[in-house]
Amino acid sequence: MFDEDLVSFIVLSILTIGAAVISLESRQVVYGAVSLAFSFLGVAGLFILLDATFVALFQIIVYVGAIAVLIIFTVMLVTRDVEKEAKREPIRPLAISIAVLIALLVGIVASLSNLSGIYPTSPATLGVVDIGNLLTSTYSFPLEILALVLGASIVGALTLAKTDTE
Repeated sequence: MFDEDLVSFIVLSILTIGAAVISLESRQVVYGAVSLAFSFLGVAGLFILLDATFVALFQIIVYVGAIAVLIIFTVMLVTRDVEKEAKREPIRPLAISIAVLIALLVGIVASLSNLSGIYPTSPATLGVVDIGNLLTSTYSFPLEILALVLGASIVGALTLAKTDTE
C-alpha cells in the first residue's frame, strides 16, 4: 500500500526541515547548533535513501563530526552571558511564507526542468578507489579550496575562543 522509500523520505524531510527551522529560529545558540547537527544527520539520511552511502558517511564525518562539534565548542567557549540576555521572539510569519514560496518555486522549476536528460539513466557504480582517484585528479582544485575553507574556519573558531588575559 505504502512505498517504504516514500514514507522514509517524507519522515526524513520533515525532520531535516524541522531541525533547520529550529536552528534558524532558536535564540539559544547551543540549541541552534545542536539542531543544526540534527539537520545535517537528516541530510545524510536522505543521501542514504539515494544509495549514496559514501556521500552520506562523508556528510556525517565532516559536517556532524567536525563542523557541528566545532560550532558547539566555539559557542560554549565564547558565549558566557549571551544566553541570559537572549529573548524569545515569535516566529516571523512573513519570513516563513517567503521561504515556503521560494521552496515551492524551486521545486516547480526542478520538476519542469530537463536535468534528467543530462545524466545517464543507469549511474555507473564507483568504488572507493575510483572516488579517491577522481578526488585527486579531476576534482583536486575544489578539494584544495574546501581544505582551505575548513582550515580558515578552524582558525576563526580558535580566534573567537581565545580569551583576553588583560
